[in-house]
This record gives sequence, structure tokens and C-alpha cells, in this order.
Amino acid sequence: MIKLNIPNTTIAINIQQDLCIQLSQAEVNWFTVAIESLIKSQDKINDLLDLSAVVNRTFISPVKLSNLFLSTSTSAEIIRILLIKIALHGLTQSEQGLLLKNYYRGADSSEKIAWLKGLFYVDKQGVALNTAISASRCNSLAEFSALALNNDYVIQHFPELNFNQLVLKSLFMGLDISCIRALSSRLNARLTNMCFSFAIEQALANRIPSESIWLAIIPDDLNDENLPLLTQYLNHFYQQNDNHKEVLTWFIDHYQLKLIIR
Repeated sequence: MIKLNIPNTTIAINIQQDLCIQLSQAEVNWFTVAIESLIKSQDKINDLLDLSAVVNRTFISPVKLSNLFLSTSTSAEIIRILLIKIALHGLTQSEQGLLLKNYYRGADSSEKIAWLKGLFYVDKQGVALNTAISASRCNSLAEFSALALNNDYVIQHFPELNFNQLVLKSLFMGLDISCIRALSSRLNARLTNMCFSFAIEQALANRIPSESIWLAIIPDDLNDENLPLLTQYLNHFYQQNDNHKEVLTWFIDHYQLKLIIR
């Protein structure tokens, strides 16, 4: 098996083993040299950005890691995430937050996507939270999806206000919020009413939101303005398409609602 010579790093053994098996010799050699240069670097952010810039054209071998934190990423994304992990090694939390912020600011779109997908792996302490919150306001569907969907960082670190805004923006962008990790554990009354009001707005505009919107709504949390409208809009969306009908059938049963759907 090809050896991956990476001394004194924080890359888990199982990740190193997967890379050794799946990368070419040239890719392993490049990665080893890159990591050694980052470890010795006196200018980590600029050296990191320089290395990251050539990853897309350097790594073409398909990679599938057994590590669940990185299992959904492409090979280029995996390498970029690991380079960030190496660059953070040995820095204080303040220095880590600054490096993560500067990397995101200097990154192109593909690098931003890798950064967002890898946040939970590289930033377990949440030192880049403010940068991640700023990233949640981006206009790129690909970048926003990388943060919002299948990303444990959001559920672990986002405050309620920012989490609610992320869920609503996901719906506004037509995303399936069932892919927001542990959504049910973060439901709250404000989110329920924001989502139900959004559903009403969509209905009045003759638009159909993602049927997953009902996963963010708890009937008992509806306020005095929205609660009287529940039956009306459940009936409305039940008639729209089979996807809404299926989710609403679950919704009515789950919350034991005594409603007449026609």
C-alpha cells in the first residue's frame, strides 16, 4: 500500500488509510509535500490558499471515506478540508477563527463549498460561527446548500434566530428541509409561525412551497392569528399535489388533528 507520510498531524488514521488506498502515487506525493509545507509555514493563510487553488486540477481520483463527517464530499473537497485541518493545527482558538474567516473570504466558490461542508469536522468549537452565519446570507444556491443541508455544524452551533432564518431561507430557495440535520430537535414556536405564514404567502401567490415545510410546523405553537387558518390551508395544500398530500397525511396523523380534509 502507498505510504502517506504525514507526521504530527490531526488527520485520523482511518482517513489516512482510505486516502492511501484510493489516491494515486502522484496525488499522495503532492498531498504529503503540501501538508509538510503547511506544518512549517510562517504564513499559513496565504500558503493554504495557494495550495487550495490547485487542488481541483491535482486530485482526480474518486475518493470515498469511511469517516462520516466527510462521506458526502468530492475528492477535491476532502483534500481542501484536510488542508484546512492541518493549517489549524497548533493555533489558538482566536487564531483558528481568523484563519477560517480569511480562508472563506479569499476562497472561490468551489473552495467555499468545501469549507462549508467541512465546518463540523474542522471547527468543533464553533470559532468560525460568525463567519458561517454570514455565509448563510449568500445568494449562491450551491454554497447555501452546502451549509444548510446535511451539515451538523448548523444544528450544533447556530443560535435559534439564525437557525430559524436558515430554515426559512431554505424553503424560500425551494430546498427540502428534511435534509437539515436534526431539524425536529430545533423546532420552536417562532419557526412554526414563520413557516406557516410563508406557506400562506405562497398560497396567496399561487405558488407551492416544498412539502417539507410541514416538518417545521407544530400546530400547538401556532399563534392566535395563524391557528384559525390551519384547516383552510391544510385543505388547500392537500389538493395541490401528491407530495403535499402524503406529508399532510402524516402531519394530521402525527399531531392527532381532528380535521376534515376534502
